[in-house]
Amino acid sequence: MVYDYFDKYSFLCEMYDEDADEIKDLTLNYFPFDNSVQIIDAKKGKNVLKRVQLPPLNLDMLQIGNIVNIFSKLLYIKDCAPATRKTLFKNVQRIIIDYVTTGEVIGLELVAPDAVTKWRQCLGATDPTEAAPGTLRNLYGENKLKNVAHGCNTSEDAAKMLELFFGYEKGIPRVPFRATFKNCTCCVIKPHAVIEGNIGSILEQISTSGKFFISAMAMFSVKLANATEFFEVYKGVLPEYEAMCIHLAEGKCVVLEVTSTNLELNSVCEFRKMCGPRDPDLCRQLYPESIRALYGKSIVHNAVHCTDLPEDGELEVEYFFKLVAND
Repeated sequence: MVYDYFDKYSFLCEMYDEDADEIKDLTLNYFPFDNSVQIIDAKKGKNVLKRVQLPPLNLDMLQIGNIVNIFSKLLYIKDCAPATRKTLFKNVQRIIIDYVTTGEVIGLELVAPDAVTKWRQCLGATDPTEAAPGTLRNLYGENKLKNVAHGCNTSEDAAKMLELFFGYEKGIPRVPFRATFKNCTCCVIKPHAVIEGNIGSILEQISTSGKFFISAMAMFSVKLANATEFFEVYKGVLPEYEAMCIHLAEGKCVVLEVTSTNLELNSVCEFRKMCGPRDPDLCRQLYPESIRALYGKSIVHNAVHCTDLPEDGELEVEYFFKLVAND
């Protein structure tokens, strides 16, 4: 951004005056053109410090809540002028938008009493360096921009965000699913695995394997009619068919479009190896590190469904992301 000599950002500050034993309200003007500052007594409107260059100071240091050292005087920044707020917010908003649109993001609706407050406590402070130990931003954040996740400040903001991500307009999702339907396989994390809190572990196992990437993901409440239709190929083949349908319809499931990182390999065949055989007990004997060995309980509660036939990958993904999603 190009500045001229008179461009400035104005901040409302407090400074403890030892001589007068009082806190003074000051206005700090920062001129980015030549990195100079001016301090004005907010009540008297007189210069406390005429405009002078201060090379060590930069705009990143002038954040609300920070304390800055101006020629050995400690100024606490408590707010900024409306024009400054508008300009800075516009710049920050543009930076955030540019960042979050560089790749896929995951939108979640979290439900709990006082969910907004609890989620922000779980996230920690916006700046990961200031976040409390054990919070998500403390554990996984890099900086104020790459700080893991967004958290709304109020229930009203949360309602608007949920409508943006999960709302419909004229029967069409505001944010459409981004499934590719190309050389992919379908993975359904079953309701029991969702309830047992294994979504994150399963996603981590897939995404960190180096063999696959998750190109689409969504949570569904599947109707029994949809479950019986989806599993129809197993009717008369597997004795667990009816129980499989009932289980898929009795809770939330998470559906993934999974694609092999090696485009020369068939995603369906390769991903079946990661899931393991249908029976978790057999998995634990033959493939102890497979998904079903780690998180499966029985043939019905075997953690995940994965596409069986190489030619059915795209069809199963389409069933959820085109048919069920718009049902």
